[in-house]
Amino acid sequence: MTVPKRNSRRAALAFLAKNRLMTVGTTDIKRPWGATVFFAYERTFNLLFFSRPDTKHCRHIKKNPNVSAVINHEWRDRKGNIRGLQIAGRAFRVSQRDHAKQYRLFRSRFAWADEFAADHVLYGIRPREVWYIDEKLFGHFFRVRVL
Repeated sequence: MTVPKRNSRRAALAFLAKNRLMTVGTTDIKRPWGATVFFAYERTFNLLFFSRPDTKHCRHIKKNPNVSAVINHEWRDRKGNIRGLQIAGRAFRVSQRDHAKQYRLFRSRFAWADEFAADHVLYGIRPREVWYIDEKLFGHFFRVRVL
């Protein structure tokens, strides 16, 4: 089954809207690490997460900004079809210049963010690749690149 890329992107964005958690994969060059974080997103598939700079994943990002992310918390639809996103990109600490706008976006999904603003920092992931798995749209375990 061939699904137009436009429809694939739309389906992937709808999937993002249904999810709140992602696992970020980082490495300090020697050892990999995975951390589950709450995320917000832009229609361009840029991702935002809020974390303390002293966490292992944030220390890794400071040394090596290349990351992976997996979003699959709501991985089955009502009929049991498997869905998920696999992402590779570069992570960064959101600049002071962009902070207000990006924080509003994050806070629009997570009103509790203000409670953690004293010791948490906003990070972004700019994806280089975004792959979407949707068994209903593409067949069993087939994935489509949407970015």
